[in-house]
Amino acid sequence: MADVNWGGIFPVLVTPFGADSSINEIRYKALIDDAIANGAQGVVAAGSTGEFYALTKAERARLYKLTVDHVAARVPVLAGVADLRVGDVLEACQSAVTAGCAGGMILPPIYAMPSPREIVAFFEYISRNTSLPLMLYNSPRRAGIDITPALVEQLSALPTVVAIKDSSGVITQVSELVQRVGDKLRVFVGYETMIVPARAVGAHGVVAMAHQIAGPLIRDYWDKAFTGDKALQDLGRDVFAFYRCFQAGAYYAAIKETMSQLGHDAGGPRLPLLPLADEQKAAIAKIIADAGLARWANA
Repeated sequence: MADVNWGGIFPVLVTPFGADSSINEIRYKALIDDAIANGAQGVVAAGSTGEFYALTKAERARLYKLTVDHVAARVPVLAGVADLRVGDVLEACQSAVTAGCAGGMILPPIYAMPSPREIVAFFEYISRNTSLPLMLYNSPRRAGIDITPALVEQLSALPTVVAIKDSSGVITQVSELVQRVGDKLRVFVGYETMIVPARAVGAHGVVAMAHQIAGPLIRDYWDKAFTGDKALQDLGRDVFAFYRCFQAGAYYAAIKETMSQLGHDAGGPRLPLLPLADEQKAAIAKIIADAGLARWANA
């Protein structure tokens, strides 16, 4: 098994698009620099928040290489390598290896909704055919299946599986993961709203969305999670407010709209998502105003 020490905040970078829908590489590099300056201890390229499903294979490979080159070994770079076809997953893994990524974040097969036996067979096949260290990605809402702690324990024996991102949103599941595999795998949660309870049960990190909008807030929330600091409750209130912004529309479009309203423009989403409707934009603006979130934009 590859020896990794991943931990802390790993933001999943959005993929900024220009008016012609091409990738805005200059803006993307700025997002990388901002993330690292605000305490990111790793970054994820072409993950779900990066709209991997709307990128061509060539664009994903380009993003992996661009990210690795611009990060320049400051932090580990993980590549989102999920896809529909098993062959396409392996092609993404190979592109990530070629680019020099430290690892790949991988969903179980999308849409097929495999059984536990088939989930294991899938990850065994991928592990046999790539040297890329893998962060399993459990997202029951997106994949339609749950990679249970018992399954993760079974998969932890695979030589390239080194971490798990759990986006179940269930703290008892995270706690069980830490108990079962925390000595073998790095356990991450998929939502910054879970930082405090996840750290309390021993999770190693968070694969983050709000960090690229409000890096100092998320950094402070992470650092103060154990301290009992009086400010923790106020910080948490703002973290949850950002997530309410994301729920104003399709998550990945709403994240970009929130960024735009706070001066971190990343363009709009690609089809099949659309820019938010006026009433959705107004809902985000109200949350920002009511919670005073603009103070984090230039923190």
